[in-house]
Amino acid sequence: MTSVIICTRDKDISTEQRRNIEESAEEEVEIVVIDNSMGGDSIFSAYNKGVSRAEGDILCFMHDDVMFRTEGWGKIARRHFDEDEKLGLIGFAGAHFLPSVPMYWHDSPFISEYDLTTRGGATEECFFTELFSKPDGRSGYGAGTERETLIEVAAVDGLCFFMRRELFDTVRFDEETFDGFHLYDMDICMQVREAGYKVAVCNDILVEHFYNASPSKKGYNLFEKNLQKFYDKWSSHFPLAVGLDGMTEGMIVQLDRYVKQKLQSDKAYRGIYHSKAYRLGKALLKPVKWIKH
Repeated sequence: MTSVIICTRDKDISTEQRRNIEESAEEEVEIVVIDNSMGGDSIFSAYNKGVSRAEGDILCFMHDDVMFRTEGWGKIARRHFDEDEKLGLIGFAGAHFLPSVPMYWHDSPFISEYDLTTRGGATEECFFTELFSKPDGRSGYGAGTERETLIEVAAVDGLCFFMRRELFDTVRFDEETFDGFHLYDMDICMQVREAGYKVAVCNDILVEHFYNASPSKKGYNLFEKNLQKFYDKWSSHFPLAVGLDGMTEGMIVQLDRYVKQKLQSDKAYRGIYHSKAYRLGKALLKPVKWIKH
C-alpha cells in the first residue's frame, strides 16, 4: 500500500485532491492528512507525524496543491522501487550539482532534464500552474539517446516525492535543526544518499502543481536561514555532483569555482540594487528621465 502524506494549512485537503489521489493510483492507497490550520507544525514535524501514522510500505509526501495527471501512478512508482533495490527516493524535478556555497537546487547550473510547462501564467494573486514531466525521448546529461524513466540526481523538489518506508528506520525529517517549510526536501535527499540509496527524478508520472509565486519577505528570510543551516550541516559533502557522466574531479572543482564567482557577483549586484543609495539616486533622477542621450 502507498501512504500519501499531506500537510495542509486547512482542516483537510480538498475533495478534488482526495478524489484525484484515490481514483488515479490504481493500487491501494491511504491518505494521511496533517491538519496544520493552527500553524503549530513545521513541515519537518508534520511529515514526521505523518510517517508515524502511515501504514504503507511506500510513502508519498505531497503538497496540498498538487494533482496526479497519470493514471496508475501508484503502480508505476512501486515498479521503480521493485526494479532497483538501491533506489530510495523518487521526485519530479531536481539538480545534478550542489556547490560548496549555499545554493538551492533550482539555481544549479545542471538541472535534471524534465519538462516544466507553465500553464495559465500569473493572475492578480500571482498563482501559477506547472506541469512536471519528461514526455519525449530526451535523455539526461551525459547519457545515451534512449529515453530514461529515472535520472539520478543530488536533490529533488519537495512538491511531491516517494520514499521507501523502511528508510525511516534510519532517516527522519530533521525538526531539531530546521524549522519552517524550506529545505526539508534537500535535507532528506542527503540523508537518503548517506544511507546508501539513490535519489532520482521520474519522467513517467505527470504531476501538476498549483502554487502561489509571491513568497513573503518573512518567508524568504526563513528560507535563507534554513539554506545556511543545510550547508552548515552537510558542508563536508560539497561540492556534490550526481548523474553527470564524464565529470572528473578536476571538472567538478572548476564548476564549483565558477558557481562561487557567479554567486558573489549576483550578491554584489543585489546589494547595490537594493541599497538606499541606489533607491535615492533613482528617485533623484526620476524628474529628468525624459532627457535623451
